[in-house]
Amino acid sequence: MRQLVVVIGVVLLVSTALSVNPGFRTALSLQGLDYVRRVAVPILEKYLSTLSIPNITGTADSPIGHIDYSLHNIKLSELRVPNSSVTPDKTLVVRASDIFILILADWKYRMKDWPHITGHGSCDVSVSGAIMKVEVHVGADSKGHPTVYASNCFLDTPHIKIEFHGGASWLYNLFSSYIANDFKHTLESEVCKETVSKINTTGNALLESINVEVKLPDHLTEIDFALLKAPTCATTYMETDHKGEFFLLSHPVEAPFTPQPLPPVGNTTKMMDIWLTDYIANTAGFVYQTGGVLKYNITPHMIPPGLPLQLNTSSFKALIPQLYRKFPDMAMVLGLAATKPPTLVVNPSTANFTIPGQVTVFVIDQNKTAEVAFVLGTMVYADVKVSVHANGTKEVISANATFLKEDLSLVSTNIGQFDVAILQAAADLLSTAFIIPAINRKHYNIKLTLLQFGR
Repeated sequence: MRQLVVVIGVVLLVSTALSVNPGFRTALSLQGLDYVRRVAVPILEKYLSTLSIPNITGTADSPIGHIDYSLHNIKLSELRVPNSSVTPDKTLVVRASDIFILILADWKYRMKDWPHITGHGSCDVSVSGAIMKVEVHVGADSKGHPTVYASNCFLDTPHIKIEFHGGASWLYNLFSSYIANDFKHTLESEVCKETVSKINTTGNALLESINVEVKLPDHLTEIDFALLKAPTCATTYMETDHKGEFFLLSHPVEAPFTPQPLPPVGNTTKMMDIWLTDYIANTAGFVYQTGGVLKYNITPHMIPPGLPLQLNTSSFKALIPQLYRKFPDMAMVLGLAATKPPTLVVNPSTANFTIPGQVTVFVIDQNKTAEVAFVLGTMVYADVKVSVHANGTKEVISANATFLKEDLSLVSTNIGQFDVAILQAAADLLSTAFIIPAINRKHYNIKLTLLQFGR
């Protein structure tokens, strides 16, 4: 018994270690799958419209005796699928009804007995009211591309009409129903075979061409959208789990942390539901900070004229007298840099940011030379309230800053020691009275089908 418990424990530990939480998850509802159907069915119609059917040969009794006949050069001329549906049920089940098919072919015959009369001509084959069903298994390849595998194809063509032209077409038309029966089995087999083949070859080729690693316009980073496992098909939706990680193009390495588990998918009412974790933003922060990108200089011309503090030592005369005494009436530049990767914690309605960094305060002399006056350590905390609301027919996510605070400390100084408490008070006042209102005057809206946040 003890050994059994140990074995079960090891299995559970290994299973947990091998499971990978997604950076983001999507769920395509029946409405979303219907959109995929509306896109995919015309593509399949196009490919099947070039279908060539093997020659059909047979023997039949006719008013003139036994004859050998053959249909050749059989080609689809028209294919219409007016009604179709896709439903998830472990696989994706594709159904179509009222299918119409028009086929063109050539025919010839030869009497078995003397005088072995022969004839030839053309014919039209029309199929109406056909129904079709095919199961499509959705998976993922080793690089995270979606894959499809079609099987269990069924096609029923209850109404087939063959009309012969030229030669002894009057003769063929007398027993066309017998030939139609042979044609029915061949047509059903070939259309199913071609449908499965096109889904499994052309479909996978198209899916493999999807770029799951998207390079961003900054030319520095890319986002990995690869599937982590095969999509899951439930009765009302199809769920996909994605990596959702930023990488530095010049030196791609895995982030030293992992996503938190997402809640299970519930009832989906929109075309697509998306669950985002803070892992995506945190890998972006990790990549940009380790890549040395999170640096920014604030210069005097960037400060709004109405702000009480301007980037000139004269503005800081009362706050930091030592600064003004050593560098009177000189322009200043603030060099901002993150010292550790920023972190984001996402809750259902709020996003909390923490940014460790430092501010290097430069003064610019008359020769345009920058000299370091002092360096401040900073820990920036920000809260952003996130809401999802309707805007006409669209779902929109909006963001508003609700809290911003900078904890300051003196790291080094070239103007002598000074108390940062007064700078701290000034920073708090600027954040509340100027920076947060300025941020919120801009509207940050993203149109989405539906966005849900996960931890």
